[in-house]
Amino acid sequence: MSAYKTAKSQGVEDMVLLSKITEADIVENLKKRYMENLIFTYIGPVLISVNPFKQMSYFTEKEIDMYQGSASYENPPHVYALTDNMFRNMMIDKEGQCVIISGESGAGKTVAAKYIMSYLASICGGGDDIQRVKDVIIESNPLLEAFGNAKTVRNNNSSRFGKYIEIQFSAAALPDGGKIRNFLLEKSRVVTQNPTERNFHIFYQLLSGGSEDERAECGLASPDYYWYLNQSGTYTVDGTDDVKEYKDTRRAMDTIGIDLNVQFDILRIVAGILHLGNVTFVEEGAQGSQPADPSFLAYPAYLFGVTEEDLRTALTNRVMESKWGGKIEITNVTLNPEQATSTRDALAKSLYSRVFDYLVMAINKAFVKEKSDFCIGVLDIYGFEIFEVNGFEQFCINFVNEKLQQIFIELTLKAEQEEYVEEGIKWKAIEYFNNKTVCDLIEAKVPRIL
Repeated sequence: MSAYKTAKSQGVEDMVLLSKITEADIVENLKKRYMENLIFTYIGPVLISVNPFKQMSYFTEKEIDMYQGSASYENPPHVYALTDNMFRNMMIDKEGQCVIISGESGAGKTVAAKYIMSYLASICGGGDDIQRVKDVIIESNPLLEAFGNAKTVRNNNSSRFGKYIEIQFSAAALPDGGKIRNFLLEKSRVVTQNPTERNFHIFYQLLSGGSEDERAECGLASPDYYWYLNQSGTYTVDGTDDVKEYKDTRRAMDTIGIDLNVQFDILRIVAGILHLGNVTFVEEGAQGSQPADPSFLAYPAYLFGVTEEDLRTALTNRVMESKWGGKIEITNVTLNPEQATSTRDALAKSLYSRVFDYLVMAINKAFVKEKSDFCIGVLDIYGFEIFEVNGFEQFCINFVNEKLQQIFIELTLKAEQEEYVEEGIKWKAIEYFNNKTVCDLIEAKVPRIL
């Protein structure tokens, strides 16, 4: 009777045990558990996590000890249980494992990925070399978040890029290496944001937390001075301390082994991008353009290490090559103000993207090894969103999320029901929307969008 009362008030821990499998029953069960501060629920091998938007008390050393080596049914559902099960399967089956984290924006995917990595780092022993790999695994998070996360309409710390993290293990189950692959960085955020959103965190961290010497060297002002920051009208985030997080970012750079001079070069590029955004253009002649105020070229040119004239030429002209009769003809085409503005934004996005790629390369250099015995992969991809204005980048990420939904359907619904049919078990088929039609619309041979 007590177990019945518990299930009635707190819901069931594994929703395959629900007496009725309908959308309403699933949502009601998740709601019951959420109201009791129970954010984790199983559906067989799948773990559902509901973002509580507050710090929970069950991510301490006590929980790490409780879930280590335990079967999943021995304790309440938890991301630690999933991670421990993955780790033990890797060692028992002698093969790599992978966890796919999916959900809409703001669902808590990046936080879940951090808990998975911190748990793996906690349960593994090792000497100084192993500890250094653990440090790099943990410290890569604040660094990538600083340059790859931003405040959106729905999430104050939204990942605006996808990443696949591979933690490599020795035959003795010690983490001795790793690799990160990044994809689909939302470069358009560098030059424009929706109302109430922010640019990437690093811009605000540098403006708030940079030392006086750093700010003076980079000629930095308040955020509302920069076009690339003031379009949204939002400069701070509740619960976020940009000064503290800037210190965390710099500590992460130190841990990963980025030289101090290189660190400052990175910050100079970040500051230079802000200054570049304030360069505007007016018409010159019939089809040309020039900076409305040439003095605005001074700081970005200085911070990028080029002359003002070289920067002006790059922004207001385009070099075109044409081949004719085995000869190459080079033509210098002048750009009108609209084209020059687009070139300015393209340069800013390209510079930021290359900085981000460099940071990923630096992290990989710090702990990658040529060959691993086993590995655990963590796929963390930023979530499905629909904006008032949806760009190609968001289209691509929404498509990827549709593909992940197909995997979920294959693992939890389609395969299970096909097994029931094969074994002749009587049951009532669960109706669900198979989003294969959506994916086919985008990627099928004929017709398709892409």
